[in-house]
Amino acid sequence: MSVKETASNEVNKSAIGANLVAAALAVCLASYLALQGAGVKAFLTFTDKSSWAWEITAMGFMMKIAMDNKEKVAGFYWVKALVTTAIAAFGGGFLAPIAVAHTPVPLMEETYFWMVVTAWYITHHVPFLSDALTAVMRAPLGQKLFIVLFGIFKTNQIVGGLELGAKAVAAETLVPGSRYFKTAVAAPLFTGFLSGCGGAFLPFTNGLAPIEDACVWNVSASFLAPLTYFIATRACSCDPLLAKLAICVCRILGDLFPAPRDAVLGLTVSLFYKVTNLHPVAAPGKKVD
Repeated sequence: MSVKETASNEVNKSAIGANLVAAALAVCLASYLALQGAGVKAFLTFTDKSSWAWEITAMGFMMKIAMDNKEKVAGFYWVKALVTTAIAAFGGGFLAPIAVAHTPVPLMEETYFWMVVTAWYITHHVPFLSDALTAVMRAPLGQKLFIVLFGIFKTNQIVGGLELGAKAVAAETLVPGSRYFKTAVAAPLFTGFLSGCGGAFLPFTNGLAPIEDACVWNVSASFLAPLTYFIATRACSCDPLLAKLAICVCRILGDLFPAPRDAVLGLTVSLFYKVTNLHPVAAPGKKVD
């Protein structure tokens, strides 16, 4: 057997092993939640209090963020690498509350702060564990598992930011409320959007780069999710948890199946442009998909 074939076999064995580990993690998590009596709704809406689902989901999100940014921050001074990772994890968790004069979420629930520090440290300074996690997250089943955890946490960020904005405006006493809107619309939609993708605009030298030419999926989802949730809960009087569950499932499906997602979004965007007469052009001669 040639050296090339041997190396290929080793890679295949490693991939199979990582996939098996990922499958085992998924089975263990599902079994644990079932034994603890954690329902699917409570798990997906990040409201389960009877088990370690909250901690597992939050830490899974932080580990995915740290791993996704592993190559991006490689070679950075450690302080810059940590800050960059933290911005990716919850930049919106700072921007959205600050926009309505409230304490940033990672400082209120500082468990998030220490979780992202731990995730960053493991990723960059515990090689044997970092390499193993990288392999698991790249395996098909591992990728899907962490996408689910990411979607749950990201949805919670968006809904939390939206409700924070709504409550902040309703509780304001220093200035009069809107003359025409008894229920705030702009503030909750804005804080919900920032909570979902605010980190993409940080550091501020990024400017409006995330929306200059076209909206990537994370930005689009951060716009559509709060809009859908707001309409469902305010205009249609839907149960907030059911609305949260619905947008969480949609977010997860969108991440798991990018091709159908992009096809649906493409049709929706095309219809939007036709109805509004807006033009999908970011700059002269440059078309946006």
